[in-house]
Formats: sequence, structure tokens, C-alpha cells
Amino acid sequence: MRSNKLYSYFILVRKMIVYNLKIIFANKFIWFLAGSLAFYIGLSLIHVFSTNVSRMQDLYGIFIFSGILLVFYPSVFGIQNDQDARTIEILFGIPNYRYKVWLVRLILIFIITFLIMFLFTFLSSVLIVKFRSGIMTAQVMVPVIFLGMMAFMLSTAIRNGNGTAVVMIIFGIFFMILEDPLRKSQWNVFLNPFEPAYDVNETTWALITMKNRIILLTGTLIFLLAGLFNLQKREKFM
Repeated sequence: MRSNKLYSYFILVRKMIVYNLKIIFANKFIWFLAGSLAFYIGLSLIHVFSTNVSRMQDLYGIFIFSGILLVFYPSVFGIQNDQDARTIEILFGIPNYRYKVWLVRLILIFIITFLIMFLFTFLSSVLIVKFRSGIMTAQVMVPVIFLGMMAFMLSTAIRNGNGTAVVMIIFGIFFMILEDPLRKSQWNVFLNPFEPAYDVNETTWALITMKNRIILLTGTLIFLLAGLFNLQKREKFM
């Protein structure tokens, strides 16, 4: 009896994963994947033929942008795609089911992004300059997940993919403008933990980096909870 129940639960989870994978890889995601790959290959080739191939910290920016391209479309346009396909009505018709669907979808988005980014970092560690690809991937995923979850939260509030994309681009430009003034600050979204701050000692820099990651992870959790809370407002999505 218990084995049958576990098997039924396994089948349900498998179907949910397959269903969400079809949604994630549908429509324009393949173009963002191609763009991420092209951006990574293009900038990597520049580094290969440059004289500063030993500067591992320069690769961090390439990985960040590649990761953002991967999470951008499914995070920004996910809600609108559900609305266009009328699946949003099904999700709201089953109590609490929409939370499970979107949690699974978000987890799958970030797992796929992690695997692709790990492939990128591994190739770079072999072909360009030696570094630990696992640590690099983990560091890159923190701001990528932060921005992806911010996009998800905004998509549940704006409920329009194009509008959410515009707002995210504005936020992205704002964060990039502040990157240089906040280069040594714990509030820098794009803080590069592999780029040493020469006028800051190693202990202080490690502390700044740790606080930065805690802030981004806390913001990620807040964005997730806010997004799920917005999904309670059924009348705004129907």
C-alpha cells in the first residue's frame, strides 16, 4: 500500500517535471540559450587570444552575463506564457497547486542554469586558465539566482512579460551604474569575489564578500516569498 503511494507520488513528480521542462524550453528560450552560448564563446575567444589569459577574475563577468541570459526568459515571461496558454486558470483552480508548479519550475530553471554554467566554467578552466570550476559556478549562481528571483517576483506583480523585461533592464542598468562606486561594497550586486581590492586587506575583503552573499541570498528568499504571495491574488491573473 505504501509502495503504491510512493510510486504514485513519483509519477506525479515526474509528470510535473516533464511538463515544466516543456514550458521552460518552449517559445524563445532556445534563442536566449543560443545567445548565452554565443556570448560565452565570443568573449572566451577574445581572452584566449589576449595577453591577460591568467586573469581569472575577468571571466567572472562573462559567466554572470551568460547566466542572466539563461534565467531571463523563463523568469520574466513564465507567468505571461501561462496566461497565454490558459494554463493559469487550471493552476488557480486547484488550491495551492500553483505554488508547487512554480516552485518546481524555478528549481528546474536554476538547476539547468547551474549545469550549463558549470559546463562553461569547466571548459574555461581547461582551455583558458586553471581554476576550480565548482567554486566559480557557485559564486556566479548567487547573483544570477538573485536577479532571476527578482524577475519572477516582478512578473507576478506586473503580469506582463514585456513590462517585466523593461523593468528588469532598467534595474540591470541601475546596478551596472552602481557597480563601480560600490566596487568594494557589500551592496554591490555584481561584486566579483575573485577580483582583489588592492587597498583592502584579505580578511576585510573576505568579510565583505561573505556579507554580500548573505544579502543576495536573503533578497532571493524575500523575492520568492513575495512572488508566491502575489500568486494568491487570483482575480488579478484571470
